[in-house]
Amino acid sequence: MLSPVTINGKQPKPQDSTVSATARFSDLDSMDFIEMLNSVDVGKTSELIQKFQTKEGKTRLLNGKYTPKGECTVEAFRNKEVLLVTIPAHLLFAPNMTELRRDAGDYLAPIRRYLKDPDMYRVMLVMHTDNTGSDLYREQLTTDRVNAVFDWFDESGADTRYLFSYSLGDDMPLKSNDSMDNRDKNRRLEIYLVPGEKMVQQAQKGRIAF
Repeated sequence: MLSPVTINGKQPKPQDSTVSATARFSDLDSMDFIEMLNSVDVGKTSELIQKFQTKEGKTRLLNGKYTPKGECTVEAFRNKEVLLVTIPAHLLFAPNMTELRRDAGDYLAPIRRYLKDPDMYRVMLVMHTDNTGSDLYREQLTTDRVNAVFDWFDESGADTRYLFSYSLGDDMPLKSNDSMDNRDKNRRLEIYLVPGEKMVQQAQKGRIAF
């Protein structure tokens, strides 16, 4: 059972006929983690999207900061339609801190590519921690950290209309929290690159160009 999530920590702007091109969409902001992950039905385009995402993961993401021998991982998710990038929290934050490290942007910068073409991707930032501390502390820590990551993209000039942040505390551990090494693995930022409506529209025409 997932706990309530914190979405972006920002008030979404209402949609109306005068809303600006950079406004957020309240219907998307209201979705929880699972709803957003499944917010676009790829239908019969699944096979083409799988091929495109596999190529994107191998040729784009598994270069630079995300390498097979590095600490960050890139893997296929949800029937290979979604790409999942995992960045250990210690690369982004000092212990118990919510301010990004100076070099944290080096690990986040590759993701800006997936925000440049609105709704080609829906990019989900999902922050996790271990089971250390009280429930309130863990919830606040992951909320503040994921908001710091969201703010980095916003302040770097990225189009954040299709960037969504979620705080999941210790609800989804990768490992049992019974050792320092396992707790370190559980403290992580997951970035889900979910196909958006634009990708599906292109796939329906038989070709995805990005």
